[in-house]
Amino acid sequence: MDTGGFGVAIELTPYTIPLWVVAVVGSALAALTAYYHEQKGAYALFAVFIGAVLWAGGYAMEMSSAPSQMAIFWYKIHFIGSAIVPTAILVMAFRFTGRDDWIRARNIALLAVMPVVTTVLIITSHDIWIQGHIANTGPEAVLPLTYQFGPWFPIYAYYSLAIAVVAIGMFAQAALERSDESWVNTTTAFLVATILPTVGTGIYVIGNTTIDYGPFAFLVSGACIMAAMFYL
Repeated sequence: MDTGGFGVAIELTPYTIPLWVVAVVGSALAALTAYYHEQKGAYALFAVFIGAVLWAGGYAMEMSSAPSQMAIFWYKIHFIGSAIVPTAILVMAFRFTGRDDWIRARNIALLAVMPVVTTVLIITSHDIWIQGHIANTGPEAVLPLTYQFGPWFPIYAYYSLAIAVVAIGMFAQAALERSDESWVNTTTAFLVATILPTVGTGIYVIGNTTIDYGPFAFLVSGACIMAAMFYL
């Protein structure tokens, strides 16, 4: 499908359709969260949804693009989104596991260093982030380009996985510490919402697949987060 004036093709495939669902629903949930900005944890939740929208939407467009500068542009959007999500989830874990005193300007600034530095490297295509790309052709090619990452990528990837695992540990501990049904349901929903994208991206990082399944997981994670925030 072609959008017309901009000459950008949007391919609807078994890979891109769920990503577009995540991007559209995530945009709506981000808007809803902004509307209820006084809700506990709303700012961290907003960052999670915005990151997921960039991650999924950028990935869908990357898959829809021919091997070109346009594919590189969308790959950058995809990874900028993925850099936002883990830090936002960790802050959300602080908020919903009784660690509000950890949410201080100094701590947030320290947590922001990795995603900010990574974003700058992504935008500038610095060699420390990416060293080249290979065009994929043929009907079986899912991604237009395969990227040869530099030394910063594993640092960023394992750091992101590490803080996601910390958040998982916090939610798991919180769910086990109290028997109050509402508390257990809420923390369990956050736990599931955090585990799914972490596992999806973890499989990609360790090299078992060329597809990052992290953004696909937000089909379920987004629903879990909203249930935890507003219904449980």
